[in-house]
Amino acid sequence: MIARMASLPQVPAPPFPGEPERLSVKTAIPGPRSEALRARHAKHQDARTVHVYQDAKRSLGNYLVDVDGNVMLDLYGHIACVPLGYNHPELLAAWKSGRFDWAAGYRPALGVAPPAEWVDLVESALMRIAPPGLTQVMTVTSGAEAVENAIKAAFLRLAHRRRGGKPASPDELAACLRNEQPGVDRFKVLSFEGGFHGRSLGALSLTRSKAIHKLDFPSFAWPAVPFPGNRFPLAQYGDENRAIEARSLEAVEHVLNSHPDEVAAIIVEPIQGEGGDRHASAAFFRALRKLCTDYGAAFIADEVQTGGGVTGHWWAHESWELSEPPDLVTFSKKLQLGGVYLREDFLPAEPYRLFNTFLGDPVRLAQLDVIVEVALRDRLLDSTRITGEFLVAGLRELEARFPSVFTQARGAGTYAAVDVREPSMLPKLLERFRHAGLEVGSSGTASIRFRPALVFAPRHVAEALEVFARVAAELA
Repeated sequence: MIARMASLPQVPAPPFPGEPERLSVKTAIPGPRSEALRARHAKHQDARTVHVYQDAKRSLGNYLVDVDGNVMLDLYGHIACVPLGYNHPELLAAWKSGRFDWAAGYRPALGVAPPAEWVDLVESALMRIAPPGLTQVMTVTSGAEAVENAIKAAFLRLAHRRRGGKPASPDELAACLRNEQPGVDRFKVLSFEGGFHGRSLGALSLTRSKAIHKLDFPSFAWPAVPFPGNRFPLAQYGDENRAIEARSLEAVEHVLNSHPDEVAAIIVEPIQGEGGDRHASAAFFRALRKLCTDYGAAFIADEVQTGGGVTGHWWAHESWELSEPPDLVTFSKKLQLGGVYLREDFLPAEPYRLFNTFLGDPVRLAQLDVIVEVALRDRLLDSTRITGEFLVAGLRELEARFPSVFTQARGAGTYAAVDVREPSMLPKLLERFRHAGLEVGSSGTASIRFRPALVFAPRHVAEALEVFARVAAELA
């Protein structure tokens, strides 16, 4: 692994100014100051999930500095939410220059009296990176809200079609207030086993990743089918992967045939994140898109995790080469606010059907405007593609060196993962990685996931893989 560091691939993005040379561990992780803060915090909020408490001002680039002075290489990025690393100079300069002052005095109800600057930002940030073919956008604050409004848009479109474009009758208007809509109550959204779409109640009905997310919460009786979850390396498992994709598509079509004109949408992650970094081929998604078209179901690409450049494209679905775009694309995380892009024919006929008080966050969209400028100027998507290739190649080398520890290296851009051979080893590995100075996370039951910033570079990959190899050698 050390030999690889002498020939790191070159990326177009400039180095992050002032970034630490490498990680540095001074105390146990979490350290005594983190644990003291956790004790204070836990008196008022549930703090059991906290890894460490961060020194927000000292963290820089790809390195999270905690309150005990440990400098950790961040592979997790606050669950995939950090696009430019910590304290990027362009973002700090924008704050100090007064560029965001218009958003500091109050938080508007954007559907009622938005500032003029909001329109500028919708054009310069959101529409500048909009998925091809989608001309409308609804902004919210989180990924779960984005999913909720995407499925609501699909329901509205199906109801409008079934009603023949006519207004709702007085009986329908009265029935909905009694929670009695015989036709509409049969509407469904099809999701995939292993998928994660959020923690609000509608999104939870679509989520199939871990029981702990759903236990004790009522759900809609909506169908789910197996997701392919292709095996890697792809060349070795080509026939097997094609067969499981075919079975998944057969299951989708069976549901569509079993519930004619009731499946309003099919929702799918381009790569299942929380469910274990599970992949399918572009051909699978093209076939899924065609089934949606043929049966009149909306095709929702849930890009809350995969959107924002991490796969080397602004949107992971761009690599599928679809003949027609998704009908709706959800986003959040690296884009700083939540939302859904829509085809124009998915806009409801009446106002207020897709609506809430805030409809997004002006400060976060102002930040996104800077993020898009920097990403385009510094060619961060090109850098992410190159860095991702180097990362996955390095993970495959780890597989070869430590076959009893690692398997199934895979990724698109730096949205990558590697499995542990025995799922029972995963908690111990994560603990050892953190003690060695890596901020890491898992997905599914056996995967170590990579969710770094767009400024993650080959040198950071080499440093991370050194730690992986050292810890694996201790355990193997």
